[in-house]
Amino acid sequence: MHRRTLRHGLVVLLFLSAAGAAAFAWSVDQRLGAITTAEHSASSRFDALVQSVARFDAAQQLFDPARESETEWFARVRRLLTQIQSQAKGLHSSPASASAGRTFDDITARVTSAVARAEENLRDGHDLMAADLVQDEARPGAEAMRAAVIEWRAAEANAAETGRAALFQQLWAVLGGTLAFWVFGVLLLAPRQTVTAAAPASLSILAEPAADTPMAADADVPPVQPSVPIEQVAVLDLVPAAELCGEIARADSGEALAALVERAAGVIGASGVVVWLASGDELVPALMHGYGPHARGLLGTLPLSEENVTTRAWHSGDVQGVDGDARSHAALAAPMFQGPRRTGVLSVELADGVKPDALPRALTRILAAQFATAVSPQPEAAATTPTLEATGS
Repeated sequence: MHRRTLRHGLVVLLFLSAAGAAAFAWSVDQRLGAITTAEHSASSRFDALVQSVARFDAAQQLFDPARESETEWFARVRRLLTQIQSQAKGLHSSPASASAGRTFDDITARVTSAVARAEENLRDGHDLMAADLVQDEARPGAEAMRAAVIEWRAAEANAAETGRAALFQQLWAVLGGTLAFWVFGVLLLAPRQTVTAAAPASLSILAEPAADTPMAADADVPPVQPSVPIEQVAVLDLVPAAELCGEIARADSGEALAALVERAAGVIGASGVVVWLASGDELVPALMHGYGPHARGLLGTLPLSEENVTTRAWHSGDVQGVDGDARSHAALAAPMFQGPRRTGVLSVELADGVKPDALPRALTRILAAQFATAVSPQPEAAATTPTLEATGS
């Protein structure tokens, strides 16, 4: 009777451990979902912040005294800086990226201070001093803010992946411990066979008392349920993308930008990359990689009236993709903006085996935004031989 009670108690413990492991797995799934939701929200906010920094940079580059007074220009720049600071406040979420966030705040504060001092000098009649402050501090500040945003975004992504990896490690530890406990428990519950030595022929062998017979309930013990393997998510390394964005921001000529297109293909996982710039009612290839030395003549111009993934990205203002098949590769296209103005499209042809899923889409969007701030189309240039203008950002 005592053995039977112990066996029943062990069965109860086994099922309680399985229930506890299932509850923990559900909790981990909920926390992983929260991390994914936070990542999507942060990505949207970073996209908006990059756009605001680009508008601030464009406002400084495109000041035209014929269209607005200096007072109006300063007011517009202050509004843009206020918007940037407001958007940055909503991104202070991860302790792991707090340092990068403080760096961005410090840079923004210095730029704001420079603009305020320039405006004060302008009111006092010190026009040259005001121009020097804008030229020497405010304009380089836009490039520093852009680089700080990229580093901040990479720090947020790495923090999220670190948290996700820690949750998976905990889950595996709990599932492994539960499985080990089940194996040990089943071994204890398994019926044992006792080998009895042969008795002399003259002696009779008494049957085992009925009270000590093996429990019939042993056959009803449920089998061990194997744990379901959970695929671990690979930690995303954004360092190459961040370094590439920094070098694009520092490029000061069309030749320097052309040399970075091949690296962009490697970061995205593409066999071909084309930077299309707007020229009237068509797109003109300005930078390209992967299509040979005569690619410009082979590609030609692309009328915006045509229907393909590149023109859809231009008209929709969002990333567009197409799956590959046996005859063609998958492709992605992301529009390029300078402020509210569309300037072109970054189109990529993905390499064999690369699908247009979330990671290539995100990298294409990031690099399109970076190329848009570094390259501007020249309206007066001929459509077949476009001239690149490096913004110096």
